[in-house]
Formats: sequence, C-alpha cells, structure tokens
Amino acid sequence: MVEVDPFGQQAAHWDRWAAFYDDDSAGHLNPDQAIDLLADLAGDGPVLELGIGSGRLALPLARRGIPVSGIDASPQMIAVLRRHRGELPVDARIADMADFRPPAPFPLRFVYVAASTFLLLGTADRQKQCLRRVADVLSPGGRFLIEAALPHTVIAGDRQVVVRHVDDDHVRLTLQAHDPTRQLVISQEIRLQTDGTWRMLPSAKRYIGLSELDFMARAAGLQLRARYGGWDRSPLTARSTRHVSVYEHAPT
Repeated sequence: MVEVDPFGQQAAHWDRWAAFYDDDSAGHLNPDQAIDLLADLAGDGPVLELGIGSGRLALPLARRGIPVSGIDASPQMIAVLRRHRGELPVDARIADMADFRPPAPFPLRFVYVAASTFLLLGTADRQKQCLRRVADVLSPGGRFLIEAALPHTVIAGDRQVVVRHVDDDHVRLTLQAHDPTRQLVISQEIRLQTDGTWRMLPSAKRYIGLSELDFMARAAGLQLRARYGGWDRSPLTARSTRHVSVYEHAPT
C-alpha cells in the first residue's frame, strides 16, 4: 500500500499530470454552472481558491471581473495557469491547503475548493486544519464552498478496476484500493495509447461523510448555510453523486 505524503507527494502527482490535465478534463468538466454559483457568492471579490490548478474555474471567474487568488501544491499546474491568464486578475502561489497564510487583501469574503480537492488533504487532522485556516482568513459572514464527491461514489469494494474510456486510439483505466481504517482510497489512472505510450497518474483521497464534514466545520467556526446536489443548485438526494456545500464564518 502506498503511503500518503500530505503535501510533497501531492505536488509530485500533480506536476506529472499538469501537461495533460486540461486535455484530459475537456468535455466532462464544463465550468459554466460552477462559475454562475461562484460568482453569485463572490460578489466583487477578491476570492481565494484552494487547489487552483491550471485555472479551470479561476480564469472564467476572473473574466467576470472578480479578482482571484489561489494556492496549489504543484508548481507545474501553476505554470500552466500563468501561461493562460494573460491580463486577467488571477494570482497563484505554492502553499499547503492545510497550512497557508492569508493573501492580501485580508480578510476575505469568499473561499472555495472544488473537484474533490479537499479530499486530497489525506487525513482527518489535515482536513480539520484546512477548515480552521479558512475560518482564519474569512471575514465574519464570509462564505466557504466545498464541492466534492460523496463517499459512496469513491468507495467501490476493497479493490477495483474501472474502465473509464475505450476507443480506437486509447484506453483509460482506474485501479484503486480502499483502506477503510483511514477512509482512504488510493488510485492510479492509467492511459494507454495505440502508439505504445502510456502514463500512470496517482491520487489518494480521504473521503468524508457530510455529518463528519459539518462537525469539523462547526468546530472551526463555520456553519452550514446551503447544500446542493450539484453546481446547478439541484437538491441533494440519495441519488446524488456529489455535494456542493456552502458554509458561513460565524465566529463565537
């Protein structure tokens, strides 16, 4: 079993993925509905994105005139973002989501983390620490949004092979192992091309139930204000695969 390095391994993993991420994500990570909701919560900004990556959300949000600061573990992902941002008001730097300093200006009205990036923190302690840091940088009444997969979509037996895509040119598989003692799913995404090239892209996610997440958030001074089954603000149901949860900083 591969052990999780809370920060260094994540940086290495996403550095490996940076050159392929935008192409791999095209077609199944449409940001339009996400941007509508984020813009409504952001107001005039500025906002902070945790795990900003190549700017899939930050760049279209900035095109609406909202300044975005972001942090990420991967220098290569940030390099991709910087090549694409042009004159847009987007700034990014290397930092650990569980231990980051507030960007200027401070405090912030809105912070968000999307695409299950919160799960990549890897341990309960680091998830708690991230929530405390978010509360530290938010102004009273400021909002924090998390979008992540629900546990039942992450867990699929102790070991599993998932066929993600097959066509004449390439095959995409995900192999994963589940460690229930740590609520951890460790996976490798494998891509095979007809020209003989291949690559492996690892990840490790500590899944978290909604009750546990809300408990952690309350302990950090964040109160749940809304929860949806997707970026379109549809109701959360037993058939939902993801949640979009909005918390408010309510210091005691």
